[in-house]
Amino acid sequence: MELSELKNKICKCFTGSPEDLQNILRVIDEDQAIFPFNKFERLICNLIEIDGLTFLQYMEIRQEYINQNPNLWIFEISAPRGFGEKFAQTYVRGKCTQLKQPSKILDPDYSGQYDMWLDGIKIEVKASRVVDSDSSEPLYIKALARNTHRPFLMNFQQLKPQCCDVFIWVAVFRDEIVIWIMRSNEVLKNPLFSKGQHRGNRGNEGQLHIKHDNIHAFNEYELKDNDLGQSIKEAAKRS
Repeated sequence: MELSELKNKICKCFTGSPEDLQNILRVIDEDQAIFPFNKFERLICNLIEIDGLTFLQYMEIRQEYINQNPNLWIFEISAPRGFGEKFAQTYVRGKCTQLKQPSKILDPDYSGQYDMWLDGIKIEVKASRVVDSDSSEPLYIKALARNTHRPFLMNFQQLKPQCCDVFIWVAVFRDEIVIWIMRSNEVLKNPLFSKGQHRGNRGNEGQLHIKHDNIHAFNEYELKDNDLGQSIKEAAKRS
């Protein structure tokens, strides 16, 4: 359930007159809302005040929305490192407890160039949140669901295939989290991979854009059976 659907849901539960509803909607549209006092908060309060919506109905709508959008809190993480490192890497480790923090004990050549280690496999984790690319609203408002038809753009950047064996990409939708596992050469040779992200780059560092019109090209790399450790090992073996 996205925000436009939420508004329609609230309006359908209204038991007052159409005139009252239109008057309230007109006030809401003209409102200069600011977080956390947003337009939905004012809409619900107004409908309850004129007895067109019960508190019980509000709680039911609220719970349904939370159930259908369990990942919205992730879109409220403002710091890039807080999202990429703290959330994404923690989420990935939760999927595979065998993943280890790399060190010079495990790999004498390690100098921070990748994120995780699994039985000799060097792993880099990248993450992106899926939002409406036509919207200028905050992330938590323009967050999209997995089945969206809206345009979006996920930019997986600072990719260094020469520094790892396997990439794990985490895509966060408002209702689902998708993981892709790719061997580094599969990223390097992908036609969507562009080298030279920054001027003066050395080696093969680059970026890859996943969009609404090419996301299907990565279906074969999607984690399907929830066994992340096995999927990493299989990716590492692919030629």
